[in-house]
Amino acid sequence: MRSYLKTPDNEGTVACKICGHNRLEFYDHTTKCHRCGALLFFPYFDDDALEIDTDKVSIEKRKENWFYWYKRASKLNHKNFSNMFFFTIPEPEEVFDRKVNVLDYGGGGGQFAFVVRSILPLAEVYIVDINDHALITEYSPLNRQIKWKEFNKDKTLFDYIFLNDVFEHVNDPEGVLKILSKKLSPGGKIFIDTPKQFWVYPVIKFLNKSLYSKLLKGTVSRAHLQIWTEESFVHVVRRAGLKVEKYSEISEFTLKPYIYLEKMGISNPLAVWLGNKFYENAKRLATNKIQAVIVPE
Repeated sequence: MRSYLKTPDNEGTVACKICGHNRLEFYDHTTKCHRCGALLFFPYFDDDALEIDTDKVSIEKRKENWFYWYKRASKLNHKNFSNMFFFTIPEPEEVFDRKVNVLDYGGGGGQFAFVVRSILPLAEVYIVDINDHALITEYSPLNRQIKWKEFNKDKTLFDYIFLNDVFEHVNDPEGVLKILSKKLSPGGKIFIDTPKQFWVYPVIKFLNKSLYSKLLKGTVSRAHLQIWTEESFVHVVRRAGLKVEKYSEISEFTLKPYIYLEKMGISNPLAVWLGNKFYENAKRLATNKIQAVIVPE
């Protein structure tokens, strides 16, 4: 494990991919920007490294994995999805009799469509995901799927685009926002719900470096490429030519506490007990998510 600082005077200085600043602190498999505060998976990699294997065995395995994940997450997902919907569309009766187009970008298994259609029965819900095979068969009837490689050239425009726990996964956040902004109907809105850093990160880093490494292992990975701060989030939105219309920081979890602890490799009984207690009281102790509605400038 190494912790060191690269300064602008070092050869081969790496810049923050969010704001371009080159004063970064490297720790294990992460780097943290000293200007915008973004915590990033490192080293960065090209977009083609994210392409999904289409081998038949791989497809079937991924379908099994997605189904298993929804088995563990569907209850909290439904609650969270409802909150996201009403944060974005607080007065659904105003569009109830309209055929609005909704895009679930990075929608995975497709559960969000059931929440949308239960509130707006005339809505047309589209879904796109880097893994075309993530859409669960049982969830597919209420989703109109756009294949990943066809998305950029697809001409459909959307009244609402939802990124539910997606923005932390994309390799080029600014580029994604620029693409999505061109797919908005006049007056359209983009909703983003994504993890943010909070006091646990610096406190654990100060108190226990080994535990901090486990925290990073469970929260920053090839799948979770960045964890935001308000500054880094607003910065990338502005660079994409958009603005934040509505912003909130909340306490929100998708899975039960033991699953997060398993991902971090934490098995010490005391650490597990503390983790469970933190989870039980998280709404009073921490805001771990950003939720925002963004619109064109």
